[in-house]
Amino acid sequence: MTLFVPNQAIAHPHVFVDSSLTFEFDSLGLKGVRQKWWFDEMFASMILGEFDADHNNKLSKEEAKALKEGAFVNLKNFNYFTTILVDGQPYTITEATEFIPSIEGHTLVYNFFIPCNVKENDKKHTIVATNRDETLYTAFQIDPKNKIKNLPETLDAQLDFDIVEELTSPITQMAPEAAFLTFGPK
Repeated sequence: MTLFVPNQAIAHPHVFVDSSLTFEFDSLGLKGVRQKWWFDEMFASMILGEFDADHNNKLSKEEAKALKEGAFVNLKNFNYFTTILVDGQPYTITEATEFIPSIEGHTLVYNFFIPCNVKENDKKHTIVATNRDETLYTAFQIDPKNKIKNLPETLDAQLDFDIVEELTSPITQMAPEAAFLTFGPK
């Protein structure tokens, strides 16, 4: 029987992240998804021990730049632990912009923006966004009260929070929680 147990069954998270998603609009439609991540104190102290060089619990411009280059840029190789579906189809994440790290209390916080342009075109769109790490090294807890920002008056939108069955991991059989944004013309 032990031959049928997946190797990932013994994996467990080493990093814990609370995240929130804000869907930002412009006059053309959805502009992208702004994210805010709060790291657990253990991971935060490890990263800040390396990048808060003067240990003053603040990140200078130089320290923030070093943290970006030393810790954040590599997340591109993992799609910034973000999965986006646009009308049921995977969206290719090519970049994250506006990265601003900070320290809140003793917690490291990442703020960044993932462009995801979905033009308003007289039809209803469904956007699903989630944070997940299929290796189970990082565990994400997404705020169920995500936000919509700058919604044009010509559009209606609804934001829900639920499990994404179509993103169930074949290895772990776990389905991530996600924000579901539906928008279209009034």
